[in-house]
Amino acid sequence: MFLPLYGALLILTIVTKLVLSFGAPDFFSDNVASNPVAEVILGICFTLYFIFIIALSVMTLVIIIQRFYKNLFTDEGYLMFSLPVKTWELVLSKLLIGLMWSIICTLIYAVTFFIFSLGTFTMLDFFQTINSAYTDFYNTFGMNLNTVIFETTLLVFVSTIASILMIYASIAIGQMFSQHRIIASFGAYIVITIVLQIIGSIVMGILAIGNLEDFASEGPEMMQILSLFINVSTLTNVILCGVFYYITQYIMKNHLNLE
Repeated sequence: MFLPLYGALLILTIVTKLVLSFGAPDFFSDNVASNPVAEVILGICFTLYFIFIIALSVMTLVIIIQRFYKNLFTDEGYLMFSLPVKTWELVLSKLLIGLMWSIICTLIYAVTFFIFSLGTFTMLDFFQTINSAYTDFYNTFGMNLNTVIFETTLLVFVSTIASILMIYASIAIGQMFSQHRIIASFGAYIVITIVLQIIGSIVMGILAIGNLEDFASEGPEMMQILSLFINVSTLTNVILCGVFYYITQYIMKNHLNLE
């Protein structure tokens, strides 16, 4: 289901890049009306591109939800739970697959961005810009840019896992109801979200109050407090991953109620 859509997105990206390359001199000049065909085609291509991006993101989320619910909490669950594997392994397998497709979708987006960037700079310019960015960042904030990139990437990765497990936990809670399970799962997700937002706001508010001077400052002090927020968020998401994972497998193991 996904592979044809990924292929279509890549083809659309290449076509858009070709149109942009051939139509760019006239399209971006002062005399835009001299190339109305390129303008129309480019507008259509970019519109389709953003539609594809949104559609793939939504579809990835929907498939992650659908496969987990259908495989484990409908008639297919009788087969899944007859397999010689433990409950936590079933949850883990679904998590790994959902995470895999999320990563693949992100990589496809990165490839399309790379295609759009082709021809706008040389490799020498690219590496010179990177080196300059590292130097300027260190001189300004007194911290290695690799450290910030690693911490941010780790936060995104752990947050993605926590988001998927939060969905799984909500579905597991919803299936405990005898009727309207989908609505109950959605309601559980909303309640969990609200609770986490309240707790997160309180914790972040406490941290912010204790570091108001660092926020007002610039340079290393500000970067240190930003790094602290990133690391605290990462640790919080790791804890949430454990909580959501435990809730999901506990309900599936002790309160399973298949349709």
